[in-house]
Amino acid sequence: MAVNGVHKPNPLALAAGFGIGVTWIGLALWCLMAALKGFGDSRADYGVVWSIVAVLLLGAGLAALVGTWWHQFALPRRHQHH
Repeated sequence: MAVNGVHKPNPLALAAGFGIGVTWIGLALWCLMAALKGFGDSRADYGVVWSIVAVLLLGAGLAALVGTWWHQFALPRRHQHH
């Protein structure tokens, strides 16, 4: 939100975006631990499936963090120069 030409980040958007990103990364780590347990128990199918879920959640979490940062900080600076 621009106030007198100065961009201020939206704290609710920051909390939501970073909160969702951190939550998804936490879930990805939990899935990775489940995958490692599956591989340790000689259950390759279990390990592979949870590894795939972990990678997808990790990508989503990182995208949420980067996207939130981009829209709250980098994008407004780009538009100020035009």
